[in-house]
Amino acid sequence: MTLTKSTTNQTEVSPGNSEPSPLGLVNQRDYVRVYYPPDCPKKYLPELTIRYRTYQLLDISETGIRFHVPRMNLLPDDIVTGAIKFLDESVIEFSGVVVRRTKDQIALKLIVGIPYSFIASEQVRLRKL
Repeated sequence: MTLTKSTTNQTEVSPGNSEPSPLGLVNQRDYVRVYYPPDCPKKYLPELTIRYRTYQLLDISETGIRFHVPRMNLLPDDIVTGAIKFLDESVIEFSGVVVRRTKDQIALKLIVGIPYSFIASEQVRLRKL
């Protein structure tokens, strides 16, 4: 298992491995997750649009997204549709089920996932910032 510290101060663990890290953490995710720094200028972030409104992406993976939302009345199991516009102008439309809602964040499990090529290019792009 490879445990690295990303530039966003988030811990990344190689996917598919559930061995404990030296910190005692276990990552049971099967997919790579890209974390967007909360203090990153918006011009460097993909644009998430839901119902004609834009939201700040917090992280993405092939099977899910998490985003910041000040107010939105969604409950677990609600279905959300929208689009993510990446900085290279490519757009991915998505639909997902709300799996978690906190005070200002929503996590979706995507019905149709994001292709790995987009995840990999986002990792490369963020490392260059």
